[in-house]
Amino acid sequence: MNPDKYYWTNRASIHHMERLEGFLPEGSDPEQILLSGKPRYIEHIEESIISVDGHRHYDMLIEYDIYHPSHGIYFGCRSTTLPGFDHSVETKTALEEWNSVLPLALRRLNNVFPEKDFSCRLRDTDNDNDRTFWPFWISLHEDESPDAVACVALRILAAAYKDYVAGEAIDVKMPEHKAIVYPTLRTAFTREAYESFLKRLAANVALVSSLDKRDLNVRTAVSMFESLIRRLEERGVLTRNTAYEYAWNLRHDIPDVEFSALIKIFFEELRLRLALNSSVKVPWKDLIRLILRHDESPFKEQVKTLKAQYDTILRIREWIVET
Repeated sequence: MNPDKYYWTNRASIHHMERLEGFLPEGSDPEQILLSGKPRYIEHIEESIISVDGHRHYDMLIEYDIYHPSHGIYFGCRSTTLPGFDHSVETKTALEEWNSVLPLALRRLNNVFPEKDFSCRLRDTDNDNDRTFWPFWISLHEDESPDAVACVALRILAAAYKDYVAGEAIDVKMPEHKAIVYPTLRTAFTREAYESFLKRLAANVALVSSLDKRDLNVRTAVSMFESLIRRLEERGVLTRNTAYEYAWNLRHDIPDVEFSALIKIFFEELRLRLALNSSVKVPWKDLIRLILRHDESPFKEQVKTLKAQYDTILRIREWIVET
């Protein structure tokens, strides 16, 4: 027998069980459970409901299969057909019933978790055995807490079902099925980030330019920034980081306050060169998606609040005045 046969399964499974630490049987740990195989499924039932017709038992639960870590931790509704009823019939009824409840449940889930959209997270089950059936299930993401997300969501599901049965549910329709449209992904240290910065720079310059000089000022501003990057590379202040599409590392002896001063001085020089009456707003959010510290750690937008000493400003001005 290959002694490593279960190594990777166990390794991955322990990770999930550690996330479910509060739901493990008392006195047991992940390694003991894996060795014994008991329980096969780690589960936590948040609430149980008998269907209105009395044919099915609904469990609102979190579940994890210790021998299939690739399935991850999931939660939802498990319907169990009670004795004396035809399971194939009850499966269809359970699915129909929960399809009626879900529009209200989804609205409430999305209200409680405004940064999540549960309508695109419902999964269909691929099995129906042992007189149990999941009308739907939801994967628990790695950055989601079993307590703060799954348990709260399960209570919302249970309440929606109760309101539906009591006739107190608001009539909510499921959103129409539409083709998947992936949201625009905002990246950093990529071509998209570089182009986004130039567009924001151009927009900020245009905002404070007179109509007759707007186009010329925009072209000049973009050219000045590109010249600044080249000049700082020549001086060794910046080094192109080829591990990314578009990124530069600051030299190791340049602290955050000097980086902040460098950018502020450049934008003041930009105002003077363009003879503007108002300062050009620095697009810090876009800029810090291009420049990294020497150790490759990213800047936070708060870098804009740092204030340099006068002698530091004079020294840094020499790096850029010729741009």
